Amino acid sequence: MLNCQNCPHAGKHPFCELGSEARAFLEANSTTVEYPRGALLFREGTSSDSVYILCSGRVKIAASSAEGKTAILRIAAAGDVVGLSAALNGTVYEASAEAVEPCKIRILQTRLLMQLLTQFSDASMAASSMLAQHYQAAFQEIRRIALPDSPAGRVARLILDWSENGQALPASTITMPLTHEEVASMTATTRETVTRTLSRFRKEKLIAIKGISLTILQPAQLRQLCAC
Repeated sequence: MLNCQNCPHAGKHPFCELGSEARAFLEANSTTVEYPRGALLFREGTSSDSVYILCSGRVKIAASSAEGKTAILRIAAAGDVVGLSAALNGTVYEASAEAVEPCKIRILQTRLLMQLLTQFSDASMAASSMLAQHYQAAFQEIRRIALPDSPAGRVARLILDWSENGQALPASTITMPLTHEEVASMTATTRETVTRTLSRFRKEKLIAIKGISLTILQPAQLRQLCAC
């Protein structure tokens, strides 16, 4: 069983800052599950019977159209709570959630989440803060697609968003959790354009790529590309 107090991500996210009583309730009433890469946490349109608190790893949140087209909305990281808005609204999940790397996740049933929020004010504040973060992520998604005039600008914006708070320092390294086709979905372009753009960035020494690791070498130039 994972211990929230000894978690390496403790203090970095709202649900990581619960008081001792709320944390004890969470630990006693949740189930810890390990998901391999590619595992589906839940499917869009199904009943929101649980929320998923990411202890480690990353999860892709994606919505699909009736024609089968998929749009990746965001990447949830350690400390995030996936399925929160649907659980609070009592609606079905608005999107599907899939592990893009091995994950450790606490699963809390919706009825127990409501008990947690009712009983502990710090948990209610954490949920409010998490929803605000999700709103900011949605705003970033709209800005990334709508504002940069070029595909290169949109890809640059995504790279910066993946770095810590979008404030990348020289030589900061991030893990690319998505394929080029998935990056294309998040930047309203094509897989071929993403591949060409990343190759251009490497040639111009804006970034360096080794395997799934991407190192940002010139964050200022990336910001210029996306008019940040």
